[in-house]
Amino acid sequence: MNQEIIARAGALINSKANYIGGGMEGHCVLALTDENGYPTASTLTIAKTDGINWLTFATSPDSNKAKRIAMCNRASVCLSSSEYNITLVGTVEVVTDPGIKKDTWFEPMSHMWSGPEDPNFYVLRFNTERYNLFFADDGSEAAGTLTASKQSAMPEVVPTLSFNGQCSQAIELYEKAFGAILVSKMLYSESDPADMDVIKEEEKDFIGYAEIAIGNTLIAMGDDADVTASGNPNTSLMVLFSTEDELNAAYKIISEGATIIFPMCSQSYCTAYVVLIDKFGVRWDLMSGYEG
Repeated sequence: MNQEIIARAGALINSKANYIGGGMEGHCVLALTDENGYPTASTLTIAKTDGINWLTFATSPDSNKAKRIAMCNRASVCLSSSEYNITLVGTVEVVTDPGIKKDTWFEPMSHMWSGPEDPNFYVLRFNTERYNLFFADDGSEAAGTLTASKQSAMPEVVPTLSFNGQCSQAIELYEKAFGAILVSKMLYSESDPADMDVIKEEEKDFIGYAEIAIGNTLIAMGDDADVTASGNPNTSLMVLFSTEDELNAAYKIISEGATIIFPMCSQSYCTAYVVLIDKFGVRWDLMSGYEG
């Protein structure tokens, strides 16, 4: 039962990450110890998560939070509403690694920092050791300490849309219709040559990959003429695995009776990637070790 509640809490936390629609939906409370030994609480926007295992936030090197962590790295995180209460206890660290900063960055942070390379942009990473979870709808609750098995990463699922040269127009439409926010965009001409065949002149301005946010939902988009022109679904679910072994385990099961659209391979931005349509007609894009 605990595992079900942990998974439910993890999915809820994941849904709050990179929340850029405003309001308090993507916020949580981080409690630290101040210089006088008193607990202090700050409200922060969640940048990236792995369920209840860890969460990251953005800060600056001269912030009170960074100074307090240097004195004592014990911390607690709480997400609460009338529907749930998720309290996590653990440690927090200040991260300056360029790769982690780039991975944590999302565009709305630009109102505070110039980009992931900004020396004043730091990442706070909270690592969970203990948890206390409660959901009001069914009264379910769980408390305990994370073990190594519980800390294995849950895959992240991203709705994905493919177009045949109309991705830019689609983004404009969704911005007008739903108030979508463009998070990132990369053209074919900006892609790593190792990931692309020869780019046709008429396709150089096609979008290789983009992300938009509608509310607190992140949607991946791109132009993929080879896929859409063949009559395959242009809507899919992209599943991001932490490791190639996790991807292979899922692939072994879901590939039974499936049609392989894009065979398993590695790319410059991931360790493994495969696209298939399962036996029920649902298209899946499976990826491990994503370094977007």
